[in-house]
Amino acid sequence: MRYRPHNLSRYVARPALGRRLDEALDASVTLLCAPAGAGKSVLLAQWVAAHPELDVVSLYLEKADDDPVHFIRRLLGRLVAVDPEFGEFASLGYTHGGGLGPALLGALQAKMDELSDLVLIFDNLHRLSNATLLGDIGRLIDATAPNVHFVLSSRLDPPFALSRYRLHRDLVEIRQSELAFDELEAAQLIRGLTGQALGPEQVTALVARTEGWVAGLQLAAITLKTHPEPDDFVAQFSGNDRLVADFLTEEVLRALPEDRRDLLFQMAVLDKISADLVHSLTGEARAQEELEALERDSMFLVALDNQREWYRFHQLFRDLLRYRYRAADPEGEAVLLAKAASWHIARDDVGPAVRYLLRARQWQAALDLIMSMGPPVFERGEMSTFNGWIDAIPESVRTDRVDVTLLRGIFEGITGHWAAADDILRRVAASRLASAGERACALAFLATLTQWRSDVPSSLRWAEAAHRALASLGDQPVPDLIGLTDRASLEALILGARGRASFLLDDTAGGRHWLERARDCEGTTYSLWKVHALGSLALLDAWCGLTDRAVVQAEEALGLARAVGMLNHPAPADAFLALSLAAVEGGEPEHALTWLDEGLLRAEANRRTQLLWIAKLIAAMVQGVKEGGAATMTGLLRQLGAPPPPIVAARFSALRARSLRLGGSPERALQVAGGGREPSAPLAVERAAAYLTLGRVDEAVKALEALPTPAVAERPLAAVERLTMLAWLAARQGRPDVDRLLDQALGQAEPHSLVEVFVRAGPPVVDLLAHRPGARNGFCGRVLRRARLVHDADAPDALAEALTDRELEILQHLPSRMTNAELADRCYVSLNTMKTHVARIYRKLDVANRTEAIDRARELGLLTTPIVSP
Repeated sequence: MRYRPHNLSRYVARPALGRRLDEALDASVTLLCAPAGAGKSVLLAQWVAAHPELDVVSLYLEKADDDPVHFIRRLLGRLVAVDPEFGEFASLGYTHGGGLGPALLGALQAKMDELSDLVLIFDNLHRLSNATLLGDIGRLIDATAPNVHFVLSSRLDPPFALSRYRLHRDLVEIRQSELAFDELEAAQLIRGLTGQALGPEQVTALVARTEGWVAGLQLAAITLKTHPEPDDFVAQFSGNDRLVADFLTEEVLRALPEDRRDLLFQMAVLDKISADLVHSLTGEARAQEELEALERDSMFLVALDNQREWYRFHQLFRDLLRYRYRAADPEGEAVLLAKAASWHIARDDVGPAVRYLLRARQWQAALDLIMSMGPPVFERGEMSTFNGWIDAIPESVRTDRVDVTLLRGIFEGITGHWAAADDILRRVAASRLASAGERACALAFLATLTQWRSDVPSSLRWAEAAHRALASLGDQPVPDLIGLTDRASLEALILGARGRASFLLDDTAGGRHWLERARDCEGTTYSLWKVHALGSLALLDAWCGLTDRAVVQAEEALGLARAVGMLNHPAPADAFLALSLAAVEGGEPEHALTWLDEGLLRAEANRRTQLLWIAKLIAAMVQGVKEGGAATMTGLLRQLGAPPPPIVAARFSALRARSLRLGGSPERALQVAGGGREPSAPLAVERAAAYLTLGRVDEAVKALEALPTPAVAERPLAAVERLTMLAWLAARQGRPDVDRLLDQALGQAEPHSLVEVFVRAGPPVVDLLAHRPGARNGFCGRVLRRARLVHDADAPDALAEALTDRELEILQHLPSRMTNAELADRCYVSLNTMKTHVARIYRKLDVANRTEAIDRARELGLLTTPIVSP
């Protein structure tokens, strides 16, 4: 993107500072740190204009950029001008109250690393106060390759660890002392602005009294332009920067005609200024001409676009104008702010309208406007901004507004602040001021905190209470909060919450019942409710081993999310995790990790703790839990701040026991798996496996007798686990029905691609499979190939250069015979990027075409079966 501020010819050339900035191309970071009006932005504009050969992305930061959603949109919009592929990262942009997020940071870093020299300018960095966002910018700077040069312009030292860059001489710093004008530059500036030359003594006096401060010199020059006695003006010009600024601005304003001064006062109430908006506020018929004249006359007006449609005042000048205006007309500013709000409302531009009403202290009007906002607030992830507006309204004003309190509680929950949400929603549910519909709504959203709240039984109780409250409403109305709380939507939310709580409590039959009702009810005509219900149902199915059904439901959820532009929203997290778990059970760990990254990103966006536990479990299933497994659980507990739900805790313990058993410590595995107490089903399986490993057959029999016989149609994974253990037991007892039991297990596993269940059982079961007739063929052969990769630790890596995770993901798609263009669309990359990935795969496999690549990958065990891509 080319950075082209207007009218650079009227500013003083500063070649020495230009040469200092040239050093930025050899450094990772350049910092311009100086007070307002020091000339930082103009200097950067001059430098960029002198280097048309550079790719420059410049972001002049505004207060609104403190909202991560706003910042990410603007940043990607600028980067697209350098390389259109940056547009593909929009789906990674939402963090819902956080910062850039790990996925977007990684994608930006990787893409920037591919470019030739890129200069990324963050001007006005002091406008950002969001600690998470600033931390992410710092991480982006630290992680990016030397071909990317960051230029930071700020009034304050940024909160980044720059000492390392200083130590390695990788930081260029330009501060106020260097930015200050000398006498020659000051004389040129004054002559350019006034059209007349001051004597050397006058210039020396002005530079001394302003200490070379550019804004002070500009103000002095503008005043000198109309002052009848320049010598007197210079003689009276004294004081520190604050006094100088006040004095000069007074002189500037006093020199203006009254009508123009009044226009400046009225315009100063605006954050951003356009001719049409000025005309609406003031009735000025020649507003555009006035704006252009003010810009030409250096009246601290800055054009915000090349078309000169929008402007803003220099902040220091604007602050003084506003101060003077309030003193002259105490009621005038509020009137103008209300007019500005009306102008924006008429154009459906709600954000600025709300901000103007808040500044005008028109609290009720601001509340009404906030509460009239629709689903896009939720869909775009702008709940933090919404809550900030609510906080700006005095609590005394909103005390009696139950609807405001209720929506505040809902948004606290959605953004991951579940404890605050729980407190607010409980108060609404118990409030005598709340209507029956408002109480039912509060109960419904208390139930939806299931994926955050560690006390899962209480979540189920809230869901049951919400169900009763909704059923008892009769004809009583429910509140309409941003279009998301109609009766049908509440029913969908309650059913989904009830299903998720049942699932987390290991009641998979109950969970499936409620989630299927949620999926099919009228409320899921709202796309995001449907996406969430489908995804949760897919996750439950994958958990039970119904991976074929899980993939279908997850694909439907992601397809719907993509169709409505919500693939980047947190709602599809369940669907991505369902695909990851299905891939784990199918023996495709690389593909599982790809989906896991997507699911984890969305679950972390609003800190859904219970879902994060499932994601961490999937990661442990792929990577294994070794000797440090117990410490790993402790670390996760500290990291996530809440214990795992019962269904996850059981599987984590089973995974730990399995790791010990396969690692040669079956006695310790037995201790973890439950010993003499009655363990859960996953732990009972591991207890039986530990007994069989130790040769304690009678105790293994008792352990397996305690296992229920699950319905294959509902829990095929548990059914196959049981049959596998029974086959192992039969072999230990020397019975002849080993192959029959294995045939049953394989027959029940194959429709759902349950490969990993046999591999998890360990080498004894794998050996039994390997000695069956025709074992190397069909589904059994697929199991054995996967087992060889897992259990044969001494098998050499046949590839000189390993495939990356991304290349392994693409490799799984090759048997589908999709074109490169179709693959690119599936994987959310450009066609050229996809061609590069495919070419690298061929090179690493040492093949010439796709057919050879598929054969070679199967030979190496990298590709065991075609997968279905969402």
